[in-house]
Amino acid sequence: MENKTEYYIERNSGWAKEIRGGQIVRLSAKTIIDFVAFDLSDFSEAFDQAPTKEENSSIYLREGHLMMSRTGRPLMTLIHDGFRDIGTHDLQFGMCGRARHQRAAAEGRLNEYLHGGDIQIPDHGCAENLTSALKPWGIKYTNIPSPVNFFQNMAIHSETGIMQRTQIRPEIPVNIDLLAEKDLLVGFSACPDMASKTGGLPVKVSILDS
Repeated sequence: MENKTEYYIERNSGWAKEIRGGQIVRLSAKTIIDFVAFDLSDFSEAFDQAPTKEENSSIYLREGHLMMSRTGRPLMTLIHDGFRDIGTHDLQFGMCGRARHQRAAAEGRLNEYLHGGDIQIPDHGCAENLTSALKPWGIKYTNIPSPVNFFQNMAIHSETGIMQRTQIRPEIPVNIDLLAEKDLLVGFSACPDMASKTGGLPVKVSILDS
């Protein structure tokens, strides 16, 4: 691989970029990343959790799996997963954000997060980060799909369906490589990750020519 371009994204902030089919997006992190993708020629063809789970017959995104659009078209392939022997990537939750944080506080549910009632609620989260990052392309919050939550390892009870957050994260940054199947707009949020000991960390992203 040649012509690598790198970006460093601070915690609880967003990033977006147009990429060409055949390029690889490498995410290097040990924190939750809320990631989305759009067909560059038609933003309505956005990543969708449901067709992705159906295509791969799995509630988790794993190495070799396709990320599918709303109408079932391949957008990206997860070609390398440095998290595969550590945990799984979530395809159930949506995005955190100001509204979710405030609702959890009002309903007394802050114990769902690691730091419980002592947590300092951020005034923004992944919803706001992605909205800001995608604004230059005219994509509104209502058109941003539920993301794949890389590094968000969820404990899911097979009988009740109850989902619980875990603190399973890489101890050192590991790489996720995503191959673009067509020209795309991709974006992500470096999550505030309030369920972890670190409370969110920066993310390095590299664009490589395959």
